[in-house]
Amino acid sequence: MALDSNTIKFLFWAKSLGLSLERTMTLGRQNFSCSPHQLRRMLRNFGVPGTEEQISRCFQHPPFTRLYADEFLRFLGADEPVSVDYSDFEGATLLHDLNQPFLENLRKSFDLVLDVGTLEHIFNYPAALSHCLELVKVGGHFVTITPANNFMGHGFYQFSPELFFRVFSPENGFTLRKIVLHELFRADADFYEVKDTAVTGLRTELASAKPMELAVLAQRTSEVPLLTHPPQQSDYAASWQRRMGKTNKPEAPPSGLTWRVRLAVNRYWPEWLKRWKNRLLYRREHGRPTLRNHRYFRRLSREEIFRARP
Repeated sequence: MALDSNTIKFLFWAKSLGLSLERTMTLGRQNFSCSPHQLRRMLRNFGVPGTEEQISRCFQHPPFTRLYADEFLRFLGADEPVSVDYSDFEGATLLHDLNQPFLENLRKSFDLVLDVGTLEHIFNYPAALSHCLELVKVGGHFVTITPANNFMGHGFYQFSPELFFRVFSPENGFTLRKIVLHELFRADADFYEVKDTAVTGLRTELASAKPMELAVLAQRTSEVPLLTHPPQQSDYAASWQRRMGKTNKPEAPPSGLTWRVRLAVNRYWPEWLKRWKNRLLYRREHGRPTLRNHRYFRRLSREEIFRARP
């Protein structure tokens, strides 16, 4: 994948919130998929000064070659972007298998580790993610832009927001600052803030015909061993805690006259009526799995993004 207009908007937003790119590593050497017009509009929207010479430099590349994002990252403040890849076919500055740990001298040394559509291609995702998080120094950030749904075949995986809510936690030395969902192939798409399942008590569900992408900004806040305790899905963890209770005893089964009557009558209900009842109860509790469902998502206004401050 590449730095498209939505990724660029997210990076400008993150920078306005205090993101430093002084020492930046990109996972894979990233292409730059943005037009000069789109970049000028982003600069105006965020109030970022930029000369025509600086803008032009972001788009300079030899004929018949790919346009890479190195110069744009320098424009954002990177001294000399480092790119890591398994192969040198795109001219990465560091060759490394992300399934394997990095050398000690690289750990805790980057202000930003940027994953734009790379880690979903790594089979051993938890290990690769842990290895990349080790590169971030305390106070630095990890940014990932990754497929959420309806992009089958792009990589090994598509991801739920729940993964990032549970991974980027104080137990792992990180704080999740922003997580948004947006359409993948729509330029300057609306950003939807994703609500934490552990707070809402409901799984964040979405049924969409359009490919969607997650953009995540996480900051490292302390040096602790990473992912030593595998994260648990929050709704299951809460259910286990409720059922076991404070005495660590299993929850007693339902009882009473009403329950016995329901149990006796239930077998005489036709299957279609049972399915209809279950769908009705589920819809009443969860609502429709769309971006307009405020239980799960909140559409961010342009002012919230373009006027953000640390």
